[in-house]
Amino acid sequence: MKQEKQFGGKGSSKKNGVSYLFHPEDLQKQIDSYGYSFSMGKYSLFLFTALAAAVGCGMLFSLHWYWVALLAITCLANLPFLVLDGYKQMYEHKRFLDVSDYMEQILYSFRTNQKIISALKDTRSLFGAGRMHTVIGQAIDYIERGKYQWDLYGEALGLIEREYPASRLPAIHEFLRTVEGNGGSCNDAIDLLLQDKAVWADNVLLLQEDKKAARIKVIFSLAVTMVLAVVFHSVYRSMPEQYTIVPHPVTQFSTMLYLMLNILIFRKMNREIAKSWILQEDIGEETKLAGYYQLVKEFDERKERKKSLRMGGGFLAAGALSWLLGRPVLAVLAAGAGCILMNQHKMGYRLAYDKVVREINRVFPAWLMEMALLMQGNNVQVSIEKTIEHAPGILKEELQKLSDSLKSKPDAIEPYLDFLKMFQLSSVQSSMKMLYAISESGSGDAQSQIQVLVKRNSKMLDKSEKISNEKSLAGINSIFYLPQVTVSFQTMINMVVFMVVFLGQMKL
Repeated sequence: MKQEKQFGGKGSSKKNGVSYLFHPEDLQKQIDSYGYSFSMGKYSLFLFTALAAAVGCGMLFSLHWYWVALLAITCLANLPFLVLDGYKQMYEHKRFLDVSDYMEQILYSFRTNQKIISALKDTRSLFGAGRMHTVIGQAIDYIERGKYQWDLYGEALGLIEREYPASRLPAIHEFLRTVEGNGGSCNDAIDLLLQDKAVWADNVLLLQEDKKAARIKVIFSLAVTMVLAVVFHSVYRSMPEQYTIVPHPVTQFSTMLYLMLNILIFRKMNREIAKSWILQEDIGEETKLAGYYQLVKEFDERKERKKSLRMGGGFLAAGALSWLLGRPVLAVLAAGAGCILMNQHKMGYRLAYDKVVREINRVFPAWLMEMALLMQGNNVQVSIEKTIEHAPGILKEELQKLSDSLKSKPDAIEPYLDFLKMFQLSSVQSSMKMLYAISESGSGDAQSQIQVLVKRNSKMLDKSEKISNEKSLAGINSIFYLPQVTVSFQTMINMVVFMVVFLGQMKL
């Protein structure tokens, strides 16, 4: 595939499958925005292949022509998305390589003369014509014009951050701005950033390898279940005519639905593979976690226990009544539901607590890394204040509380010890004690203590990246079981139809 000079696709409007199908030039424009060429001849070949596959499956499962037509429409409507996801996967791969190379090169370049503009120009020369080259040029032009609203370097480097929203990039840019503004030695901090970037890049690549392996497993699951469905269909076709269920309307519909669901499963899998390599955060998930955090923070066990007793007590009473009326099965079910409901407040709290703790373990090391970088040119209190704006949602409230407490009691250890105290995380408590020690030591011993903090944080960072990978893999790993569900559904429907037909023939 030939790569073009334009890269992007970020601001393109969303199209639906029907629009892409009847206006192929829209599909071509979208792929062009990803930086790849796509001919209508190639698209026509894809359309023919999808149509042939739909007709072939229809013939294989002996579907009536109208079901085959519906299946063909489903294939053709999903084809543009499958094509786009294939190109988007390559586009995301290139974006990751670009931002990874950018982060490494700008740190090496900045080490030489500690000037952002020189580092940007040096880094731009590494990239040929493409999106990264263009956006670095825009940042350079912004700085050279000298017109800004609040922060010249922040606004200029923000152009790159918006185009490449990698989690490590804002911390690197903040460090460059701090050093240029305050001066001082930066070699140790740059080594730290390079090490952190390497951990991040290695884990992103590992995640993509795991996703590819999961994709192969899903395809294998689809293939095996399809073979199983074909075998069952062959058995039904070989039965005597009076017992066959192949032409039965319910069998035809369930088979068509099974094939359509497999198409949607395949599309969902490709969409998971084509997700951004550099932007892992899910806004919806962050909102859920904020809700879990509030639940844990505001949990009133006494109040929740009363609520659970009211809900569970009703079911237990219903169970006792059912037992007296001679309905033992209903009584056992009601009693079981009552016992669960009487303890639902404990189960809900434990679920929320575990999710919050897992998220804290995932995001805290990255926050601590940002702190270590900011403390190269600021004291602890100022560094904490600066991290609040871009901090993970689950930490923001606690960080604001910590910052406010330090303003009123700057020399006390209690604000540090109260940070996330309800979760009793040893790694967090230990790190906060270290931050207090750094704030009290003054500038003399602070740098050596920061290095100790960083070394302690390195293993936590690697562990947090692996937790993030597990979260990202959860979606595609769950897809593996969907083909087994769909083939089981189809098989059960066909067996019920067979029993109905068989019993009907027996009466005759």
